[in-house]
Amino acid sequence: MKAAHVFALALCAALLAAPFWGHIDDIDAQLYLVVARNLARDRAWFDLRFLPGYLPQFREHLPFGFWPGAAAIRVFGEWAVGPAYALLTLGAIAVSAQISGRLRGASAALATLVLLGTCESIWQYGGRLLLDPPLMLFATAAAGAALADRWIAAGLLGGIAVLIKGPFGLLPLVCVALARKRPAGAAAVIAACLPLAIFLLVDPGSSWRSGYLHGQLLASASGERTEGHTEWWFLPAVIAGRFWPGLPFLLFGFWQARRDVRLRPLAMACAFALLLLCLPPRKWGNHAYVVFPLLGALAGAAAGPLLERIRPRLVTVATATAAVIAWILSAAGAGRLVLQPPCAFSTVLGQPLDALPKGRDMLLVAPEVDVLALAELAAERDLQPWPEPRLPENPSLPDAIAREDSAVPASWAVVARGGGWSLLRAR
Repeated sequence: MKAAHVFALALCAALLAAPFWGHIDDIDAQLYLVVARNLARDRAWFDLRFLPGYLPQFREHLPFGFWPGAAAIRVFGEWAVGPAYALLTLGAIAVSAQISGRLRGASAALATLVLLGTCESIWQYGGRLLLDPPLMLFATAAAGAALADRWIAAGLLGGIAVLIKGPFGLLPLVCVALARKRPAGAAAVIAACLPLAIFLLVDPGSSWRSGYLHGQLLASASGERTEGHTEWWFLPAVIAGRFWPGLPFLLFGFWQARRDVRLRPLAMACAFALLLLCLPPRKWGNHAYVVFPLLGALAGAAAGPLLERIRPRLVTVATATAAVIAWILSAAGAGRLVLQPPCAFSTVLGQPLDALPKGRDMLLVAPEVDVLALAELAAERDLQPWPEPRLPENPSLPDAIAREDSAVPASWAVVARGGGWSLLRAR
């Protein structure tokens, strides 16, 4: 069975690597890459920035989730960012398997590896510079420690998770503490909040209290920020739609927990997670991902006894075959099938943009600020676009990218067109 676990991890790694062979356009991942790149270039720890013309002081998230990306860039270069975050996701999957393995043995751990590793929301996004990979790793590790009555470790690991993404980092630990009903659970939750409280009290790099605490946490909690979804059922619906192939086994796990006392704390923690995810006034789909490993542990624990009915040698052969096929398909570029068509800046406008020197200031002209286009140009081309609603009559910068339907004054010449955009140069 140990060999089967190794092959299952290899299968997970192949799936996480599959998107690397395609062109990824992801507004958050590309914006965060620029933030991490600037962090590495500035040799800073806490002063995050995006572009001089847009979010020059970035306080949307705490700096700690960007540190692995900045470290990868500093040591190896930007090519290492994807693999670094894929390893964090792989670690979260392994911790989830460890939780189910403690409850129902090696077969449950193997089932968790397969169910969670083949979940598209895990493997498609797990190798990108997003906050979810480190968040899932440390939040799940905190929950696993709490389920094993290792409350000091739970508080420490939970503190790291909270530093990565605030209340969402605390969610799995809170759910386990509610399920276990131990005084140590409340102490661990309080301890996990202390590092963030100290960080905001010290406020290194300045403006974290105003930008993050008030502008993000309190504004989101009060409903002042209106972007995102407001339906109470949105995140449970995300789980129902995206937690596949594990969802049927998750439901089976809830049913089994009625009679199996070993599963009951984990099942109760998962139930609390589903309830608490309904509370935030504003919601995004990725907010649900932090509990996927916890749900995966329950799904794997439910599937484990079913897996035990199959001969161990057959299980090992099946996982080895699946891993080999996955690596062949991954290396052949099959991951492109789940990606969006590449942006115009990497296709029809790629060659003329290559002629611009890195770090070049340019205008990005659109009626409203196009954050995706800003992130694509900054991440892929290392340019510094400044958002503007229209092309100026008297150019202040020599180059511009504009929507094709933008009015073009005589002081500008069109260099190339495609994909709904025009590359222009001042005459």
